Amino acid sequence: MLTEAALSRRLVFGAGVILTLLLIWQLVDLLLLVFASVLVAIFFRSFADTIARLTRLSHGLALIIAIILVAIFFVLISSLFGTTIHQNVSTLIDQLPTAWREIRGRIGEVRWLVDALDRAGEAMLTGNVMSRIGGALGTVMGAVTNVFLVLFAGLYIAAQPKLYRDGFLKLVPPQDRPRIDATLVRCGVFLRNWLLGQLIAMIVVGTLTGVGLQLLQVPSALALGLFAGLAEFIPILGPIAAAIPALIIAFSQDSRLALWVLVMFVIIQQLEGNVLQPIIQRRMVALPPAVTLFAVIAFAILFGAMGALLAAPLAVVTLVLVQDLYVKPIEENAASVIGEQG
Repeated sequence: MLTEAALSRRLVFGAGVILTLLLIWQLVDLLLLVFASVLVAIFFRSFADTIARLTRLSHGLALIIAIILVAIFFVLISSLFGTTIHQNVSTLIDQLPTAWREIRGRIGEVRWLVDALDRAGEAMLTGNVMSRIGGALGTVMGAVTNVFLVLFAGLYIAAQPKLYRDGFLKLVPPQDRPRIDATLVRCGVFLRNWLLGQLIAMIVVGTLTGVGLQLLQVPSALALGLFAGLAEFIPILGPIAAAIPALIIAFSQDSRLALWVLVMFVIIQQLEGNVLQPIIQRRMVALPPAVTLFAVIAFAILFGAMGALLAAPLAVVTLVLVQDLYVKPIEENAASVIGEQG
C-alpha cells in the first residue's frame, strides 16, 4: 500500500515526465537543428582529426585548415561549374511543367491514366503543394538562416566538443555519467562512420547518374545528376525521388529514352546496394534496409521534411541508444542473476 507521500512523489514525477515530453515536442524543430549542427561538427572534427594525424598539428589549427579546405573546395566548384549548374537547374525547372503536359498529351486516350497523372502532376507541380512544402520548410530566408545557424553552431561544437559533452553530462545523475559518456562517444563514432559512407555513396551515385544521363543525351543531365547525389542522403526514398524528374524529362523526349533512363537508374541502384554498400559497410555503419525504410517514414510523419532528411542518422543514434541503455543493462542484469544462482 502506497503512502500518501510516496503517491505524491510518483504523481509529481509522472507530471514532470509528461511536461518534459510536451516541452520536447514543442522544441522539436530546434532539437532537429541541434542534431544537424552535431552532424556538421562531427564532419569537420573528423576532417580536422585526419589532418592533425597526418601533419601532427594541433587540433585547433587542423580544424582551421579543414574549414579553409572545405571553403576552397566549394569556391572551386562554384567557379568551375557554377554557371553550368545554374543553367541546368533553371532549364530543368522550366522543362518539367512542359514535359509533364507533353506526357499527358501522349497518353490522352487512356482516361484513367490521364486522371492519375493529373493528380500526381498536381502533387508535384502545383503552387498549392509547393506552398505546403514551403510551409514545412519555412520561407526561403528562414531556410537560409537555418543553414547558417547549423553551420556556425556545428563549427562551435567542433572547436570544443568536450565542453558541450561535459555540459550535457552535468544534467545526468553522477552514477550514470560513465555509461552515458561511453554511449555519447559511441554515437559520435557511429555517426562519423555513417557520414563517411554516405558521402562516398552520394559522390558515386551522383557521378554515375550525371554521366549516364549525359551519355543518353537527356537534357539538364548535370542538374539531374547533382539532384540524384544529394537525394542519396535520404535512403530508399531519395533515389526514387531523384528518378522521377529524369523520367519525366526523358519521356517527354521519347518513350524509349525513358525506358533506358529507368534501366540506368535500376542498374545504378543495384550497383549501389549490392556492390558499393557492402564494401562501405565493412568499415562503416550497416543499417538494416527495413529499419532504414520505416525510420524514414516514421520521422517524416512525425517531424516533416527535416525528419525525413535526418532520418538515417537519427536511426543510427537510436540504435546505439537502445543497444547501450536498454539491451546491455538487461543482459548485464540477467548475467548477474545467473551468476548469483550459480
